[in-house]
Parts: sequence; C-alpha cells; structure tokens
Amino acid sequence: MKSKNTNTKELRGLPSAEEQPLIFMPRFKQPFSGVLALIVVFFISLGTWYLFFDPRIYGPDLVHYASLIGGFGLVGVVWAIWFENWPYYGKFKKPWQIGLVGTLINIAIALLFTYILLPLFNSFYEPSVQNPDEFLSWYIGASIFGSLSGSTFSFGVLFVAGTMYWPFFKIKQPKRGIIVWIIGTIVGLIVWLILFLPAGNPTATNAGEVVYRQYAYSLGWTQWVIFFSLLTQLVYEYWPWKTLARKQPYMGILCFLVCAILGFILSLVFPFIIQYVFDPIFLAAGGDPKLELDYGLTQFKGWYVMSISYAIFLILAIVMVSLFFDNWPKRFSQAKNLIFRFLLVIGLGTLMFFGYYFFAPYLVGDPVGGQPNEYWNINPTPFVLWFLWIELLYSYVWKNWPFYKTFR
Repeated sequence: MKSKNTNTKELRGLPSAEEQPLIFMPRFKQPFSGVLALIVVFFISLGTWYLFFDPRIYGPDLVHYASLIGGFGLVGVVWAIWFENWPYYGKFKKPWQIGLVGTLINIAIALLFTYILLPLFNSFYEPSVQNPDEFLSWYIGASIFGSLSGSTFSFGVLFVAGTMYWPFFKIKQPKRGIIVWIIGTIVGLIVWLILFLPAGNPTATNAGEVVYRQYAYSLGWTQWVIFFSLLTQLVYEYWPWKTLARKQPYMGILCFLVCAILGFILSLVFPFIIQYVFDPIFLAAGGDPKLELDYGLTQFKGWYVMSISYAIFLILAIVMVSLFFDNWPKRFSQAKNLIFRFLLVIGLGTLMFFGYYFFAPYLVGDPVGGQPNEYWNINPTPFVLWFLWIELLYSYVWKNWPFYKTFR
C-alpha cells in the first residue's frame, strides 16, 4: 500500500503501477536527496576510473575500454527500462538487493558486448597489408561497433519512449519487454547500418584515420537526438508532444521526427558555436591549438569533439534534473517550470563541460601525457560515458537508494 503522505508527483517507480511491488520517493526534500545521490555517483565513478582506467597508471589504450563498457552498459540500462527491471524487481524485497542483482546483470551485458561480440565483429577489420597494426585494426572495429550503443540509446529509445510502448503497454512483462526490445533494436540497427557501418576505414595507418568524416557528423547527430529526446520526455514531461498530438502513435511519431531533425541541425551548427563562443574562452585561458606543425588541425578537430562532448554533458544534466531532482521545483506555472528546468539543464551542463576541460588533466589524466593548455586534445567521451552509465544505473536500477525510501 502507498503511504497516505505520499505525493504522487514525487513518486519514482515503473510505468505500470499495478506491476511494481515498491514505490520510491525522496527521503529528504529536493534538491537534497538528489545532491546526496549525485555525490555517491561521482565518487563511485571517479573511484572505479582510478581503479580500472586511469591513463596515468595504465597507459592511453585502456581508456578505450571505458568508452566501450560504459556505452554498452547504457544499452543494458535501456533494456532494464524496457523490461522494467524484470524479473528481479518483483522477486526481491530490499532496494539494495534489487540494485545489486540489476547491476550484476547490467555488467554482464556490458562485458558480453565488449569481450565476446566485439571480437566477433572485429574479424571484419583484421590486420592487412595496408594495415598490419593489430591494435589499430581493433580500434577501427571498436569505434564502429561501439557506436551501436549510441544508435540504440538515441533513435531506438526515442521511438520506443516517444510512443510510450504503444500499442503494447497493457501487455504484461516479459512479453511487453520482448516486443519493445525487438522494435527498439531494429530501429537502432537500421540507424547504425546507415550512419556508422560505412564510416570505418580499414586502410587506416594511424588513429586519426580510423574513421571517415561521416563518423563525426553521425556521432554528433545521435548525441543531440538524445538531448532533445530526454529534454522533452523527461524534463518537459512530454511537452509539447502531448499538446500537439493527443493520441498514440501520432505523439511518438511527431516526437521522433522533430527530435531527429533538431538533432541533425544542432550537429551541423554547434561546432561553429564552439568556434565563435566557446573557443575564445579556451584561448583566453592560455590554450595553444596550433601544436607542432598541424597549423590548427587540432583546433578544427577539437571543435567537433567539443560539440559532441557538450551534448553529452547536457545529457548528464538532464538525467540529474529529471531523475535525481525529480524536475524540482514544481510549484510554479508550467511555463515558468519549463524555463527554469531548461536554464538549470544548460547551466549544469555548461558548468560540467568547462569544469571537465579545465580540471581533467589533474582529475582523470586527460589528455594523456599532455599539458593542461591542450584543450583541443582532450577527449571527455571515455570518462563521461563511464559516469553516465553509473548515473543511469544508480537512478533506474538502484532508484537512488538509500536517499530514496520505499512504499509498498
């Protein structure tokens, strides 16, 4: 039974209330519960990074596995959402038991993709006469296969979440999860086959030639799609889709098309925003983009990496606002709430973006062996994906326990 004092606007549970044995809500007033949970996520992320991937200890190559495990871990979280943590959610009574079992399953999925499915895929990129370097061949395959997680987490999730499981919502688990998994996986695979599979360069002779330029555009597209998808579905609680389209699947189709178009536009435009708005800040901080003899090539590549990275930091902020702060505050009108949440997302994302670029050399060792002023050589993707995976895992599987309490 649900507590009489439970505020239904603060509940954190699965979509189908009749199927969930536990309902979660903040133990303390927001934003305190969210802040405490995020502190735990930060220290877990940083601690495990130091333990497994710190390039200052293990060298530069191991950080690629952080991107892969974190990215494929996100796929595991997506599946947990689609299956609504079935079957362990209904079999265990303690939140920590649910979180532990769900985490072990999620880790197993990430390791399955990284250490079993990836080597199978890499057979297409075996060392050749043009490219005898075994690590470079692995790196090509890892870059292409790893992007499968981005395709699933962007377009696959966008379509399934936008349509709200239509017309399968009333079907019980695990049948609903299987159907939704098939649909989301098909959408993700189609996107991956079109955008990423042709982008691998089997004749690459160095890391800079591993993928063709299409890869950067495609990766930026997926990340900005995730931004608009999660912003409207989580932070804006399906506004404006629920206003523009009253019924499914029209709401989901409209959401899918508009978010895909906006994501495509931002992926093309934002590198120039980086160039004219963000770049002067790094230059004023003493950054040197013209390293060695590349005459600004490092700076040009950095703009595209920063554009993708900024989108991911905004995604981190969306998860914080919606799943840790429960879209706090809610006492204003809808228009004021939406404006405040948007500014909060942009503010948090921007703060984390610049915080990473200024402190990453000291905190996580990025760039490897570089100087603090080499901002255009910094690549936040490995650590940020690792952090995002743990952030979503803690929120969706652990339900922010123990800073959220349960009701039956």
